[in-house]
Amino acid sequence: MSVHLSLKDDQRKKEYIFELSGEHNSLPKAEILACFEAEGIEFKVKKEDDGVLVVDAPKLNVEEMKKRLALTHSIDSHIFSCEAKELNDLRKPIKIKEGSFAVRAKRIRRLHESIPLKKIEKIVADNVTDENEVDLLHPDVEIRVIISNKCHIGVKLAKINRSAFEKRKVQFRPYFSPVSLHPKLARVLVNLSRVKVGQRLLDPFCGTGGVLIEAALVGAKTIGSDIDLKMVEGCKKNLLSLGIEDVDLFCMDIKEVEHSVKEVDAIATDPPYGRSATTNREEISSLYERAFKTSSKILTPGGYASVVVPDKDLMKIGENFLCLKEFYAMRVHKSLTRNFCVYRNE
Repeated sequence: MSVHLSLKDDQRKKEYIFELSGEHNSLPKAEILACFEAEGIEFKVKKEDDGVLVVDAPKLNVEEMKKRLALTHSIDSHIFSCEAKELNDLRKPIKIKEGSFAVRAKRIRRLHESIPLKKIEKIVADNVTDENEVDLLHPDVEIRVIISNKCHIGVKLAKINRSAFEKRKVQFRPYFSPVSLHPKLARVLVNLSRVKVGQRLLDPFCGTGGVLIEAALVGAKTIGSDIDLKMVEGCKKNLLSLGIEDVDLFCMDIKEVEHSVKEVDAIATDPPYGRSATTNREEISSLYERAFKTSSKILTPGGYASVVVPDKDLMKIGENFLCLKEFYAMRVHKSLTRNFCVYRNE
């Protein structure tokens, strides 16, 4: 098989390799597909493997996708996939655009350890046409080989800057609260809401602003509310510290939100679980019922609400007002599981 890539071909390329972070067995894929929906991009999943998702998406804007994702390491233009045993006798001429190249191989978990990475890199490099020279330090093109159950070969297009999420962790903000989601998970929650650039996203339990920060950074118009005035004031400080100014913040009970906030396109929130987080002495089931009821009133028809819910009984409360489309359980410790639930207002 002969594979040809040029600058024009790169623009027409339909299939992309997403290297997943592996921090959860299903959330990375769910985040990617939710982002496709948010961006209005038609797509089809072509291959799934441990740590790898190959997607056919003719109109994908790689740079825009790169800005949104949290649980993906990189995006490559897909050249081909094959069985690991086929690499030893690879005969597939690879034509890339003009310039130098390097081949980098990476192994997912410890799969196919009997095949040395350096050997794979040399085999693939030997299949690149003679017009291109090898430059291991500063290549014009990086050919990547991801070894999972199968081997996936592609040209590197984008690397997700995941270190930026670490720099936004709660301990580095002006106002600190130990119950805040990690910025990566807050970004996933935002992406699961399918919010589009310019749309209005509400967090009715905004706390110190972690979800609002991530929503603003993907281009949403953000609205936050919390019953605790100290939290609202701290949230404002945290937003301003990152240069985020165009946010509507309210100090109010969840019931009052429907009287102060017009229709919103999306909701993303991590409500109180009880214990560390305050519920203002209200039974948690009552609080969640009022929250879901209010959400159903202000969320636009067809809009999504992504909500972190600690148990399945509370998830069912949400189904009395919204349609549960998907959920992903993430065990935090023995007494806490975060269920990332995606509801739709139908």
